[in-house]
Amino acid sequence: MAAPQAQDFIKGWPHPDLISTPELREGLLESFKQGLEMTHETLNYGDKENGAYMLGHPKFRQGLAKFLEGQYDAPVDWKTLMSTGGGSMGTDLAFRVHGKAGDIVVCEEPTYFLAFTMARNQNMDLLGVPIEKDGMDLVALEKHLTGPQGSKIKFVYTVPVHHNPTGYTMSNEKRVKLVKLAQQYKFLIVADEAYQLLNFEPSGVKSFFYHDDAADPRVLAVGTFSKLIGPGVKVGWVHAHESLLKPLAGIGYIDSGNNLDESAPLP
Repeated sequence: MAAPQAQDFIKGWPHPDLISTPELREGLLESFKQGLEMTHETLNYGDKENGAYMLGHPKFRQGLAKFLEGQYDAPVDWKTLMSTGGGSMGTDLAFRVHGKAGDIVVCEEPTYFLAFTMARNQNMDLLGVPIEKDGMDLVALEKHLTGPQGSKIKFVYTVPVHHNPTGYTMSNEKRVKLVKLAQQYKFLIVADEAYQLLNFEPSGVKSFFYHDDAADPRVLAVGTFSKLIGPGVKVGWVHAHESLLKPLAGIGYIDSGNNLDESAPLP
């Protein structure tokens, strides 16, 4: 039996007292009310001219960009954002669209358990490398990249901030090095930044997107509101340069239309 003052850290979620506040309930109700006032947009398939809605409601993406600018203390172009049904959907889309059966996904060992499921759903193999206090062991990673399986490594999946389950955060130096390795060995980085917004300020740790190079983009940074508001709020995003972002909208269920969740403006 747990001690009366014990805190449950098994799952990544806000404290129950924060989820049940009147202010949060009122804010959610008001947001959906505003979304429903745009009935033609929110209850329809959406105007897909130029593919705008395939990446998410433009107003939502613009509001999200403004919100993230305040959190990141850095500029965010709303056109580099795609809305998703939570963070895991962003990771799944990255694997589904940019990978193929037989590819290898490298991850920290241990790592978030559902990363295994999402990779194996696409018939991809997983390869674990050790994690150090400042993030993934890049020396061990490069040994795999230059080894017999190196040509099959398509992704490095990482939880770079408050890593699940170790709690470690990858240093900016390792992030820069990892992007350089990605460019050299032609793999993509899926940065699961579910805990990026939970840093104490100033953290000094940038989102992985800001270490990427628009001329040779390698990073898909995945975010979510589930850790801020509640795990039932499946609203997230992928932050990436255009050549990596736009192909994600080609999946059939994305092409079928937007949803009410993302049409609720940010507070």
